[in-house]
Amino acid sequence: MADNAAGRVHHGRLPAADRRHSGQRQEAWQGRVMAGLFGAIADGLQIKSDGGDVRYGPLEEIWSGLFGGGPAKSGPSVTWKTALQCTTVLACSRRIAEGLMVPCKVYQREPGSKTRREDREHPLYAALEDAPNRYQSGLEYRETIGLHLALTFNHYSYISRVNNQVDELVPLCDVHPKLERDGRMTYRAQLFDGVYGTFESDEIWHIRGPSWNGTVGMDAIKLMREAIGLSIASEETHARLHSNGSQPGGILTTDKELSKAARDRLRVQWTAHQVGLANRFKTAVLDNGLKWQPLAMTGVDTQHIQVRQFQVEEICRGMCVMPIMVGFSGDKAPTYASAEQLFLAHLVHTVRPWHDRVAASAKRWLLTPKERKAGYYLAFTEQAFLSPAMKDKAEYYKIALGGGGNPGWVTPDEVRGFDEMPPILGGSRLYVPITASPIDDDGYPRPTKQPAASKEPANG
Repeated sequence: MADNAAGRVHHGRLPAADRRHSGQRQEAWQGRVMAGLFGAIADGLQIKSDGGDVRYGPLEEIWSGLFGGGPAKSGPSVTWKTALQCTTVLACSRRIAEGLMVPCKVYQREPGSKTRREDREHPLYAALEDAPNRYQSGLEYRETIGLHLALTFNHYSYISRVNNQVDELVPLCDVHPKLERDGRMTYRAQLFDGVYGTFESDEIWHIRGPSWNGTVGMDAIKLMREAIGLSIASEETHARLHSNGSQPGGILTTDKELSKAARDRLRVQWTAHQVGLANRFKTAVLDNGLKWQPLAMTGVDTQHIQVRQFQVEEICRGMCVMPIMVGFSGDKAPTYASAEQLFLAHLVHTVRPWHDRVAASAKRWLLTPKERKAGYYLAFTEQAFLSPAMKDKAEYYKIALGGGGNPGWVTPDEVRGFDEMPPILGGSRLYVPITASPIDDDGYPRPTKQPAASKEPANG
């Protein structure tokens, strides 16, 4: 492990940034004081739903407008935190993140060569696959990247370098990018201890999703705010309906005049004895001329299931995830053949674009110009997504080894390696189908020696 002077993260802080930005603690403290003052001024202006984090009112609208997110027309404030409470957003985000959990390897293709080799000795290989930082594995780190990209179209990681090689990658959450007048990108980021520091572009690995200006990815949650907000609102409406015993509300009427205290007492008593699942099917006893007038549900009120199903498709459409990947197949269940094609479409149209985007960004910001010129690049392995049935797998291997009238393009050792099996003697040769003889270096079948004819009589 590198020492503190080499730029490693020690005790929850980035020492290099901390040295450059002394006195930032005072600034962070002032920010917390202002936040508390702002909350005190707007205290009492919000209504919070029972037992949840969905807020309605001026405070949430102002606060979310300043610090990210914002209220949807349907009512709820939509940020990445509240959006994850929507199961469709959570499932879509997980599908995208799980797509980045496959191995990411470092390869080198020599200039003018058509073949590549995997370089396990490259420092970046260990940073991405084994231990990107002190508290994450490579798989967990790539999953974090996927979640950030799915919800914000941006991911930021602090790059710790030793001898000009990537030694550690630390994901950051609160980052504010800025394009300077001279064309440089700078990043103001909050560190582990609450201190803010400003970093240059070579110190931050910024992976951008779809971007309008090329400097920062468009915020996915803001773009899908209305679809997500309607899904959250319809779910809460449905939940409140069931908490009331699936019964609509009503009105208690009387010809007598009731004081405010009497109305409040009546409301409390009615709620305690008639509202909720625990009071379902209880008999109400009314006096003083009170009458119960139920309110009928409208046609819109009875369409909760249809609305919620439509919102599943709408959110999947916005996040470019096939609905079947989140467990929703619509009105008709897909057949085995159609489901297989939908899974392939998920790989082609959802997973692979994120693979290409992350790999291209890593090549640009994590490899040196000298390494890029030498043919180094990164790529995700997609074989895990293409795991077929054993019968289909055996048929594919048979053709790939040289069966079916075609020259083989994989060796027996490569096939064994796909299933984590050790190599065998003579398993590094390619074969042609007819003679099953090895192919020489010039691409032609290697001539085989015929055994010499025996001079002994056939009957000995």
